[in-house]
Amino acid sequence: MSSAALADEGTKAVAAGKYAEGIEKLSQALKERPAPLWLLERSKAYLRTNEFDLALHDAEKALQVAFSRANRDQMTEAQLRRAITLFRMGRYADADVCAFWATRLVEKAKATEDDGQQDKVDENGDYVVRASEVSNAEKMDRNQQIATAMGGGGNSKATSLKNQATSWRLQALNQLENLPAGHPGLKVNVVKYPNPSDKPGANPSTAVSAKDQGLDENAKRDSWKIVWNHFSSAFVAKSVRSSFYQTDTTINADFFVKNVPADRFAVSTQPQKVVMGPIANTGSNSDSLQLHLWGRVKPAETKYTVKSMKIELVLKKETPGKWPMLQREDSEGFTNIAGNTKVAPSFERFSTLISRLGYNHPDELNLPDVSIDLDGWYDALLGKLAAGLDEHGESSKIPNAITEATSSSASANGATQPKSNPTQASDSTPTTSKADSTKTVGSAQAYPTSSKKGVVNWDRIGDDDGDDESKEDADVNSFFQKLYKDADDDTRRAMMKSYIESNGTSLSTSWAEAKSKTYKTQPPDGAEAKKWDE
Repeated sequence: MSSAALADEGTKAVAAGKYAEGIEKLSQALKERPAPLWLLERSKAYLRTNEFDLALHDAEKALQVAFSRANRDQMTEAQLRRAITLFRMGRYADADVCAFWATRLVEKAKATEDDGQQDKVDENGDYVVRASEVSNAEKMDRNQQIATAMGGGGNSKATSLKNQATSWRLQALNQLENLPAGHPGLKVNVVKYPNPSDKPGANPSTAVSAKDQGLDENAKRDSWKIVWNHFSSAFVAKSVRSSFYQTDTTINADFFVKNVPADRFAVSTQPQKVVMGPIANTGSNSDSLQLHLWGRVKPAETKYTVKSMKIELVLKKETPGKWPMLQREDSEGFTNIAGNTKVAPSFERFSTLISRLGYNHPDELNLPDVSIDLDGWYDALLGKLAAGLDEHGESSKIPNAITEATSSSASANGATQPKSNPTQASDSTPTTSKADSTKTVGSAQAYPTSSKKGVVNWDRIGDDDGDDESKEDADVNSFFQKLYKDADDDTRRAMMKSYIESNGTSLSTSWAEAKSKTYKTQPPDGAEAKKWDE
């Protein structure tokens, strides 16, 4: 099958939500040539499976190739994809800078212009651009956007990209306003045109030399791939599905596990870690649940309820504000807790974590024989991973701080072996609560629902990029509503007359033009206007 046919199948799989299949097909196609559009589709798929580092790598690789070909449209899409990925990673300043670069490309600015956007920081290095500046700039450009959106000419694709970029800028800058000074999300670390390696996930500071180990690099990779295959299968089979929603002050998480022994169940809370268990009567490491939290909480105010089908956990945030995710990005998929869908981490993420924890070969893990006792093997591996995550504490709370923190540590001290005790604390003394099987502990859900699909996480609606077209439509509608609200009486009359007479296909802001003109229905190309009685 040709690379183009593979890429087409991969793109269709991504559109259908079959992300693993899409990634596989697109990866095969990309072996033939690094087409920017294929890279962007794979980046989208990686993002929707929470493979943030790989999603960012593909977006930056697409930008690199598009820049070398002087393809402005693809450069714009790549910068926008970078912005969306960085937003999901909690790097809000970086997200705004990349979205700004996307708008400049749409505006036909010189691709290599030195706009200085990444240098807009204060003396502490915190990004100083705010949402009000973007809103004011959007007002100045509103007439041109209306004309294009209503079929008055111009490049509709460019306008669509600019609308999306502006929408993501506003989202990122609104998040920035909730961050305290010095927060990593306020720092700017991006460059306009990065030079990503051909091998995503490579980290020279922690990479193990095949020469030092006396192993061929391909053989070593194959040995780790066997471990990853077993881990992935066990993770899908044994991990606990979870969901969460939040307010500015609380985190509400549900863990869907049946028949928890409530009389023995307890929760141990540290400022950035929660250990719960037992959830069964096996007495193993996988018999407890560990959360490595994205932000800090108040241990003394932890509440929980054990029900027949799930555990409900309520945590009080130490600092009010929204979290981009429940757990630290580097811990996602490396405990026995899964999200709404059980998707194991990719091999690239797995090997990066293993390397960061200082393991050079599977034998160093000292795991049981997987062919004899898969459960025991998986339990032992979870213990090793938990110990390593504890070792790194809060250093990896913001994605991509992983490689930076490891780089400086590794270069100064060499590789660090993980702790052997998976429950050792990495913070202050935990607060432990005992379960009450006859009495509900905690508070009611903030968003009750009768839906069979369970609780909808309304606070995270809009955080995912899966509905880019919906975001675009909402952005345009919001823009028109704001335009009408801020307009004078003549402008409002012109807007109403043109919109009603044309059945919503034209919009004018000039009363001098509209008062003497009769507007006809002008459907978009490929559409046909019909009367209701036909």
